[in-house]
This record gives sequence, C-alpha cells and structure tokens, in this order.
Amino acid sequence: MESEFFGTERISRILMRLAPPVMLAQLIQALYNIVDSFFVGRFSDTGLTALSIVYPLQLLMIALAVGTGVGINTAMAYFLGTRDRKRSDEAAGISTALSLVMWAVFALLVAVLMPAYARMSTESEAVIADVIVYGRIVCVCSIGLFLESGWTKVLQAEGNMNRPMAAQILGAVTNIVLDPLLIFGLFGLPALGIAGAAIATVAGQIVAALVVMRKGFRRSPAAKAYPHHVAKIFRLGIPNILMQSAYTFYIFGLNLILASFCDEAVTALGIYYKWQTFFFIPLGAMQTCIVPVISYNYAARNIDRCKKTLSASVLFGAALMAVGTLIFVSLPSQLLRTFTSDALVIEIGTVGFRIIGLGFIPMVTSLIFPVFFQAVGSSLKSSALTVIRTVVLFVPLGYLFSRFGLSRFWLTYPVTEILTSIVGFEFYRQFLKRDYVSEPKPLRADDGDAVALKPSKPGVIITIAREHGSSGKQIGKLVAQKLGIPFYYKEMVALAAHESGLDREFISDIHKNAPDAMRDLYLSSQVVQRAIAAQDRIIRRIADNGSCVIVGRAADYVLREHKNVVRVFVHAPLDYRIRRVMEVYGDTLREAKRNIRHSDKARASYYRHISGRRWGDAENYELTVDSSAGLEETAAIIVAYARAAAGEK
Repeated sequence: MESEFFGTERISRILMRLAPPVMLAQLIQALYNIVDSFFVGRFSDTGLTALSIVYPLQLLMIALAVGTGVGINTAMAYFLGTRDRKRSDEAAGISTALSLVMWAVFALLVAVLMPAYARMSTESEAVIADVIVYGRIVCVCSIGLFLESGWTKVLQAEGNMNRPMAAQILGAVTNIVLDPLLIFGLFGLPALGIAGAAIATVAGQIVAALVVMRKGFRRSPAAKAYPHHVAKIFRLGIPNILMQSAYTFYIFGLNLILASFCDEAVTALGIYYKWQTFFFIPLGAMQTCIVPVISYNYAARNIDRCKKTLSASVLFGAALMAVGTLIFVSLPSQLLRTFTSDALVIEIGTVGFRIIGLGFIPMVTSLIFPVFFQAVGSSLKSSALTVIRTVVLFVPLGYLFSRFGLSRFWLTYPVTEILTSIVGFEFYRQFLKRDYVSEPKPLRADDGDAVALKPSKPGVIITIAREHGSSGKQIGKLVAQKLGIPFYYKEMVALAAHESGLDREFISDIHKNAPDAMRDLYLSSQVVQRAIAAQDRIIRRIADNGSCVIVGRAADYVLREHKNVVRVFVHAPLDYRIRRVMEVYGDTLREAKRNIRHSDKARASYYRHISGRRWGDAENYELTVDSSAGLEETAAIIVAYARAAAGEK
C-alpha cells in the first residue's frame, strides 16, 4: 500500500489527502492561545502583555509533553513494525507514569521560579502579578496536557486518529465557552480576569485528556520493564524536545530585548505569534505531510520523487505565504485591533507586522529544509538549520538591530529567514552530490536468489555479533558450512529490501550513514526506523524458517524470545584486528585504526538504540570467543557449543 501511495500517487493528491486532518488539528491547537488572547485583550492590556511573556514557557511545556509523547509513539511504532505487540503494550503502559513524572518536575520548577521569571521579563508590577497568576495556573496545572499528549501518541501509534481529533475539538470548545464566562463573570459567575483565562485553558486540556484516556490508557508493565523502555523513549524523544525547546529560548530572548524598550513592544510581538499560528497552519500541515512521502522515496532510492515533493511543497508554501505577506503588509492595524485597542501597541505593531511580513516567503524554505533533511535521515543538517535559525541568528541579530532603534529590530525576521534559507540551499546542494543521491539505483543480478529463504531444517539458530576486524563474518560462513545450514548476511538485507520496497544499499549502510554526532537522532528518524523494522521482520522470518547462522544486525536481541538460539560474540585483541583489516581490505595502519573505531562505535550505538543494552557485554551472549586463535579453531568452538546446546534442548 505504501509503495503504491507514497511511491506512485500524484504528489498534489497525496498532500490534499493528508493535509486537511493535520490542518484541522493545528487549527484547534492554535485556538487555545488565540481565544485566550482575544478575551484577555478586552479585559486588560497588562493581561495581554502577560500572555506574551508566558508564551515561551507554554512552548517549553508543549515541547516536553509532546516530545515525550513522540518518544512513546516512535517506540511503539518500532515494536508494532516488528510485530512485537508485547513490548509495544509495555511502552504504551509506561506513558502514563512518564507523563506524570514530566508534569510533576515541570510544575515544581515553574511554581518556584515563576516570580523570578516574571521580574526578569518586565518591570511593571501589574504585568508581573498577571504573569505569576496566569503562568502558575497554566503551567502548574498542566497535568491534562501531559497526559493527553502521552495517550494521544499511544492511539496514533496504533492508527487511531479519530479519538485524538475528537479530544482536541472538545478541549478547544471547552476553552472557548469558558473563557468569556470566567474572565468577565457572566451568568452570575465571579469575574476572574486573567486567572479565568488560565482556568479555561487548563479545563480544555483536562477534557481532551479524559476523551483519549478511555482508549489511550494502558496498564503499567512490571517495574523491571521500565529502565529499558524509558531509556529508549527518551533517546527517541529528547531530540524532538531539544529542537522544539529552541523556539522557547529564542522567543524568550526576543522578549527580553523588546522589554528594554517597553512592555507594549512585547505585547505587539505576542500578538504577532497569535496570528502566526493561524496563518502558518497550511505551511505546518505541509511540513508534517511531506515527511512520510520523502522518507519512503528516499529509502526506496527514488530521488527524483524526493526532489519533486520538495519543489511542490516550496511552491505551494510560497503561494500561501504570499497571501500572508499581502495581509500583514496591507492590514497590520486591523490584525492588531482584533486583540487590543492600545494605541502604542498598534503603532509599534503596525511597523513590525509590515517588516515581518516581508520574511514570509523566505520563511517557507527556512522551515521546509529542516523537515526535508529530517525525512532523509540527515539529522545533523536538520538540527543545524534549526539551531542556526533560532539560536545563532534570531537573538544575536535581534540585539544587533535593536541597537539602531525599535523600528530596526523587526528586520531580524526577514534577515534571519533569508540567511537560514541560504544555508539550507547550500546543504541541499551538498546533499545532491552524495553518491547515494547522484548515482542511479544499481541493478543487481543476484537479487533473484537473494530474496528467497534458503531451504533449512529444524534446529539451532546461531547469531554472531562481532568486532570489526575479528573475522566474525568469515567465521560465521565456516560454522554454517560445518553444520550444513544456511548462512545469512547480505541475503538478509536483500530480503528486507524486497519485502519493504526499500533500497538494498540504504538498509545495508545504516551503520555507515549514521554520523558520529547525534547518532541516536539519525537512528530514530522515520526513514531509518522503517528500514530497521523491515530488517527485524526478516530476521524473525529467517529464524522461523529453521536452523541457520545470522551475522550482525542485532539479531541476538531481535530473537531474544525465540527458542533454540545460541548467541555468539566474536572479539579479538586490537593489534590482531588491525592486522586483519590491513590484510583483508588493504587499509593503511591509520585507516585501519580509524575504520575499526568508527565501525565499532556505529555497531555499539545501533545495538544500544535497538536493545537498550551495551554491545559486547558477556551477559548478552551464551558464548564469547577470541578469534585470534584462528578462524578454523574459532569456528570449531562455536560448532561444538551449538551441537551441545542442541543436544541439551
């Protein structure tokens, strides 16, 4: 189905099919802040400033909640992809406890630090009071947001999109209805002002959480399951948390710069972000929708389709944002008056909106390029673009331009988007030069034989993990020959590629493609997770087929619950491995040392990512053997052990 939809369907049709539900979800999310600001702006000007100051903390809160949920979702998706329902349910069961812990830590810190944060952001005592009231209620009482995010991601991992959507809608409706009632004290209710807006927001989150709880809540697994799953969830979720948190810090930094002029400037910026969430919904939806399309086609080595998807999304985004530019340039005061009647806010914001609007079109590429690189597994480039935009450019440029006056400060936005886009285009140019991208997909004459399971018989399955240069692959072949059973190495990759529709070379080179920096981020990317899941399914099929030898790919862990498995780790002294690499591959001494170090690091990271265990630890294997004694001798040891184990069983 994926190959037919993502691989051959018209790109415009894919976007039209995937985008509407995503747009609706993002619209509902945007309503929380927009509605609060709309009613608070009619209650008091200080309240509107307070909302602008608290906004970065809300972004941080969402980053923690959603990022944790993303980790849960990705872990579940991996286990479901490998048909490991038990561990998927365990990961789902951990979501509630983990969400509660994340909420408790965040709430405690905010409760303690909110007064200091407020005084750091403004000198107005009235605004400080509003920040403390609104911020403490919204952040400390955010238990609904954290639980809803976790349970929603559990449901989405299982393909249930309707209930989370219903939860979002009911939560938003609750917020919208309660806002005027609690802020202004309608129908005999007390007028709570900004506190009422905060309570309405929290109530909406709790309603949404209750809706998804019925299907999303799962029983907690045994305590012993927590360490592995929590470690895996955070490895998958923390990159998302860190990237999303970058937006918190840059908006906080810009608020501090604007506060040096006046509170009204902070308010104007806050109003901009309310409108931004609304105008950017189509662009945000497109960012979400192109990821699976590009991810699938890149892994299938359909590079032309990746390029077309990127081009279509940029053109579509530019057309949409051109409308946004027109509105912001021509109607800035009308946009501002929707939320405030303060003359100074409108005066400052009118100048700001017109200048910011000029950056909307270059913003398309500055936001889509990171998503593109995320989709193709280039995590370092994706993260670098996000950091360049939010940390390297926004705040320093904001400070620089502010030295020339408030009106010049707003140049920060178009200049940042233009510079980020230039860097993104350069990264894309480098990407197109990569061998995997620039060279045509190879035709393999041996695929016909490789995509069929080899005849076998019931009996022992031997998995071999090995240090680079220990000759584990050659030893595995000898063991298979001595026992008269099939041997799987490259054949395993070919089978996975054939079944999944992905490129054989891509699956084979997962270790090589992983950068030394941010390796876990690469391994958690959608495109790599897809390949890993396909590979793990094949390993299980091979094992179900009968006795065999499987080399590499964390097969010992994948088959951890399979019967009749002998797990072997082949190692050797470093000097021996260096000599072997130099003999077999023709490496120089320096190259051999570097390649051994890189390969072993990659294998260890992959194994830890898959299993949560340390690669090479003796407790993970039934047999560890030093191959420096000789290939034949090592193979004989493994054969003897395997025969003894089979006899016992």
